[in-house]
Amino acid sequence: MVDVEEILENTGALAHGHFVLPSGLHTDTYIQLAMALQYTWYTKEIGGEMALKLHRFAPDCIVSPMTNGIIVGYEVARKLDVPFVFVEKNEDSSMTFGHGLKPSIFKNIVVVEGVAESGKNVRDVIKTLKKYASEAIAVACIIKEVKDEKVEGLPFLSLSQIMPKVYHPKECPMCKANIPIETIQ
Repeated sequence: MVDVEEILENTGALAHGHFVLPSGLHTDTYIQLAMALQYTWYTKEIGGEMALKLHRFAPDCIVSPMTNGIIVGYEVARKLDVPFVFVEKNEDSSMTFGHGLKPSIFKNIVVVEGVAESGKNVRDVIKTLKKYASEAIAVACIIKEVKDEKVEGLPFLSLSQIMPKVYHPKECPMCKANIPIETIQ
């Protein structure tokens, strides 16, 4: 079994401190998954473990959002020997399948994400699939930052669950303790 947290620690992808998220909320933990996935051997190990978990769904296609899930989604699809497609954001932040990709030709689609922070990205992918007359049968991610066991009624699997503490800036105990904010790069 893959120890995702150990991989994150070994690669410097898991940081503890005082951070401001893009949403403006403050957190004590920040994950930069790309720092771990830059090492192909870790990506291969993580993708293989996820493929084992997803095999029971007999997927005929893996779909991932750019950029969060594209590396691991591709690796899972490669391991399962099924096609891989991805969604990308339009200028208006809606998602679309570009490059002539047509998910409607597949019937057992699994959505694969890197880090599921709120589940919003995954829900957006599922909504986009429906626009293309397609549906997902399951969702998987490397790291879940939510307790949900299902998303949009679908099974929601993960290799690891890390629950960072998140605070509104006015209620942040790290701010109250004058702990400096660290820069997220």
